[in-house]
Amino acid sequence: MAIVSLSRWKVNLEQAAPLARQAGAIVKRHGAAAVRFGPCYAGPDAGMLYVAITYADWAAFGRATQAMSADPEWQRLYGEAMKIGQLVDRSLVVAEDV
Repeated sequence: MAIVSLSRWKVNLEQAAPLARQAGAIVKRHGAAAVRFGPCYAGPDAGMLYVAITYADWAAFGRATQAMSADPEWQRLYGEAMKIGQLVDRSLVVAEDV
């Protein structure tokens, strides 16, 4: 089953989009199967940015997480993201295709 990391950010989309695109390339290089981001348009989280990163399984998630923690490019980019926005929460979902 796939592992989906779902993060919610309070950030300006115009500032965050270029960083999200760069981050997506890094995360994919470290093994993510897919990376998607976009603003929430309805509900209590309207205006927040959601980022969904999908990994094939727990092993792929673990390898990617470990590799990113040692990647200076990822650390720099994550630091930039934290300067322009706030990570509100992050959830890990074990997902299955239906």
